[in-house]
Amino acid sequence: MGALIDRTAYKRAALATAVLGIAAGAVALVATNNLWLIGLSQLVIGVADTSIAPLVAAVTLGIVGQKAYGQQVSRNEAYNHAGNAANAALSGVLGYTLGLGFVAIAIVVMAVASCGVLLAIDKGRIDHAAARGGEQDERSTVRVLFETKPLLLLAGTVFAYQTANGAMLPFLAQARTAAGADPSLTTGVMTVVSQATMVGAALLAARIAKDWGYASVLSIALGLVVTRGILAAFAASWWLVIPVQLLEGLAMGLGGVAIPALVAETMEGSGHANAGLGGVMTAYGAGATASPLVAGLVAQYLGFSTSFIALAAIAAGGLAVWMAGRRVLGLRDRTGQTDGASADPA
Repeated sequence: MGALIDRTAYKRAALATAVLGIAAGAVALVATNNLWLIGLSQLVIGVADTSIAPLVAAVTLGIVGQKAYGQQVSRNEAYNHAGNAANAALSGVLGYTLGLGFVAIAIVVMAVASCGVLLAIDKGRIDHAAARGGEQDERSTVRVLFETKPLLLLAGTVFAYQTANGAMLPFLAQARTAAGADPSLTTGVMTVVSQATMVGAALLAARIAKDWGYASVLSIALGLVVTRGILAAFAASWWLVIPVQLLEGLAMGLGGVAIPALVAETMEGSGHANAGLGGVMTAYGAGATASPLVAGLVAQYLGFSTSFIALAAIAAGGLAVWMAGRRVLGLRDRTGQTDGASADPA
């Protein structure tokens, strides 16, 4: 999808299609009990959801340019997490009081509203050359991705980051549910806490990066995941669950800004910026897939607490690889790159 986005001039239409695809999939999920239709709906949602990150990144980079990209990603992520918090709160209330069908209706309303916002963006302001990180050379997308060693290092780190982080919230919710808590209310409260924290963390990321660079922001995010996993192993009551979710909010808020900003820095001038982000998000998705598998196997035989320790250990390994890999490759933090737009509106 990232490679396709590098080549298309219809980024707004593609983004609207992805948003509507998620809404259609959500409606189908609650409208049928047929296993094959449910699987197809999940496939549509997965493809659409995968497309959104590189599409938003492309539109953002095309409007503000490389110099202001990190700052704008910080703002984007703050609004993104605020929307997720509102979504979680609304979904928790609707699911708890009226049923899942009304959650699907709410998703459709949000999708239509998103398309309305997209129409307000002047397509003439999107510089498609800037949106893909410059003009493309004769190399294929695959060759560019596999020849860019810093990108491979980032992808491996992101894989560890999401493998460690992905299953923590649902498994912590399962642990609380097993202890007698209501599943919809528990998941809703936990998600709202983490997403609300992510808003502040996303805005904080740009400030940290201005002095230390986005590589340091990602290092901090990984360290927070390690701490979160250790605390989650002992989270037997809400007094510890809430701090654990605050740590998730900080880690995800910082990582959500650092990852696309680092990809844009790495792929600057290549003409394959969105393919690069697509490659890194592939590693992110692979981590999200591996996370419940690893945590589930450990929890099945050794319990929830041990599964959280195992996830924390994976995050610690990712942090070690990230820091050592940057030294081996001789990479330095790029600081002070968050102010001012470098691309004027067309």
